[in-house]
Amino acid sequence: MKTRKKTIKTPTSKIKHLVLSLFNGKLDNKKKLAVLGIILYIVSPIDIVPDFLPVAGYADDILLPILLIVADKLIQDNPEDPEISEPHSNRRQVN
Repeated sequence: MKTRKKTIKTPTSKIKHLVLSLFNGKLDNKKKLAVLGIILYIVSPIDIVPDFLPVAGYADDILLPILLIVADKLIQDNPEDPEISEPHSNRRQVN
């Protein structure tokens, strides 16, 4: 019986995959701009709402993983090129 090996995707590897997907010519320019904006917001040290505000300050920090998922879905929803959604070189295999 064949077993599938699980792959580990860390946030760093997801961001690296998103950056590499920006250089793909088959991806729509609107999606590239959206993904670029999300990447810049994720790696930016500047918060939209400062953290010293009681509840709203931490709300934008909660958005970061959600934005990462949204950017990943934007890349995967490309019907023109199925290889964009499956990066082969950025995954580690675990038994």
